[in-house]
Amino acid sequence: MDTVVVKNLTKVFMQGADEVRAVNNVSFAIKKGEMVAIVGQSGSGKTTLLNLIGGIEKPTSGSVEIDGLAIKSADDMQMSKIRRRKIGYIFQDFNLIPILTAEENIIMPLLLDSKKVDKKRLRSVSSFLGISSRLKHLPSEMSGGQKQRVAIARALINQPSIILADEPTGNLDKKTADEIMQLLVEINRSGNTVILVTHEQKYADMCQRKIYISDGVVDEAQKSP
Repeated sequence: MDTVVVKNLTKVFMQGADEVRAVNNVSFAIKKGEMVAIVGQSGSGKTTLLNLIGGIEKPTSGSVEIDGLAIKSADDMQMSKIRRRKIGYIFQDFNLIPILTAEENIIMPLLLDSKKVDKKRLRSVSSFLGISSRLKHLPSEMSGGQKQRVAIARALINQPSIILADEPTGNLDKKTADEIMQLLVEINRSGNTVILVTHEQKYADMCQRKIYISDGVVDEAQKSP
């Protein structure tokens, strides 16, 4: 079953009088439970493509379907609900709120969705990610790896079916980056669909499938050996 379907997706930006096609007529599908890497150099369009899948940006033309729902037709309130309930987003720069503790950052999606905090779920996710002892700390009191684990916990807390990870290892040292990637593999094995943006081939090789993008065009999709 396809959980993400991208059809003829195009995103055009204007740079002065010049038209830049950051994503150019892209089509592909991702099955439920897959772990897929979107691979490309800086400026290739991979982050824009991920943002279109996640509904953070709207396409110029074409469509994205999440579990059969065309998100282009969703208004801002509907899209916010889709992101909170179906999609967990992991950012390269963590995007934690600096004045909130790790626990407060993690449970924010629940509060925005007017849901009661499930303390058992919070403990389970925090234990899995190895941050149980950091929940009362502010982001300024944590290492880069700890911040990213908090960001992953925030992405997981609502039990979304899809995890979107935009260069989640980009601001981390090699050892920590390897640990974060292994966590993403484990998250995928638990049943989540994971879509990873990366320019690191070794991390792309940990995924079941790679989608290559260059100058906004998907030029190759293949299974990892």
